[in-house]
Amino acid sequence: MSRRILTQPRVTPSATPAALLFCCASFIFSSIGRAETENDLAARLSKLGYVQAESVERVPNYRVDGWNYLDDRHIMIYAGPSQRFLITTLVNCPDLSSAEHIGFTSTTRNLTKFDKLVVRGAGGIVQNCPIDEIRTLSKPPSK
Repeated sequence: MSRRILTQPRVTPSATPAALLFCCASFIFSSIGRAETENDLAARLSKLGYVQAESVERVPNYRVDGWNYLDDRHIMIYAGPSQRFLITTLVNCPDLSSAEHIGFTSTTRNLTKFDKLVVRGAGGIVQNCPIDEIRTLSKPPSK
């Protein structure tokens, strides 16, 4: 589980109604955007025949042998012939969409949420994308 420090805007008695309205609107629109992104991701995964399952702590790095781009914060990695994992990055990683190869940091023999995706973009610039979460992907139950 990643740890983030979230700061809340302080509303003081001297805050104007316009400032308070701006803060409320910002919160609402960011929540809507997050929900739309999650729905888009679920639709992409469904199209590929997968649904998100439980969160995992690690994937043995010697088994990672392929990947698919989903969006600027998500990729699906292959670990052997039948295991798939969803990697969510902490920040947008726009070079993922055009990358031919990616790598990752690893201090152990596992890919963990303490590692980073290493992506070389179109200009040869390397982008490090910290991993926020790793989830298993599974086939939905047949109806």
